[in-house]
Amino acid sequence: MHTRSSAAATALLLTASAAGLALTSGSTAQAAGSHANHRAAPKLVVTIKSKPSGPVLSDTKFRPGNTIFRVKKAGAGGLMQVFRLKPGYTIIDAGTDFGLAFPSDESTPPDVNAVRRLDKNVVFYGGARVKQRWAVNIDKAGTYFVLNIEANTPPTTFRAKGHHQKRGMPSRTGWLNAATANDGVTNIWKAGKHNAAQGWMSTTNNAKEPHFVVLDHVKKATTIKQVIACFSGGPATSRPRTTPRSTPV
Repeated sequence: MHTRSSAAATALLLTASAAGLALTSGSTAQAAGSHANHRAAPKLVVTIKSKPSGPVLSDTKFRPGNTIFRVKKAGAGGLMQVFRLKPGYTIIDAGTDFGLAFPSDESTPPDVNAVRRLDKNVVFYGGARVKQRWAVNIDKAGTYFVLNIEANTPPTTFRAKGHHQKRGMPSRTGWLNAATANDGVTNIWKAGKHNAAQGWMSTTNNAKEPHFVVLDHVKKATTIKQVIACFSGGPATSRPRTTPRSTPV
């Protein structure tokens, strides 16, 4: 469980997809709808090439709808993130607030107001590392940004134009839901009963702020208590060996 403030800060940690595959919702605060596989509708796959100069897309103009993003290494690595900005909030504003929310000096605390501005003005649509992919509903027309958050390179953009198109989405093999507890503040995770070890996982978010699901591979004998201690700032000796894989909700 996380408090609202810590969850909001955690939500802005940009991520890679689980096992190379993740199925995500297309909103900061709510699910994009059914994630069933629409067999009659074509799938749209957009390749994001990670280059030293920044991300390059195989397609920069397409209709809104379910979209699969594939990240390919092209001379550079990194972690891609797709997002759009709400009216009146610019990419310069976002860059400034990201810097304040996540200061490079670990001794400097995050600026809570910057976190709140990002929470209010940025809509995240998922992300992945090179050689991975994710699927998301690009829910409305507008300009979207693609940023390699691990490189000092400018973002690129794509334009979703026209009416929302019904396109295929991979069938899920598991799901995880974020929600707000009865106290109206605490965030809780509601895991699916049949999450698979591999495949596509859908995530929905019914909480009051965006979240990112973090999936870690731990040693066989690791306990839930050890995992909680690890992410709560416990001693380094108690940290499980993990390979982070995560997907935004």
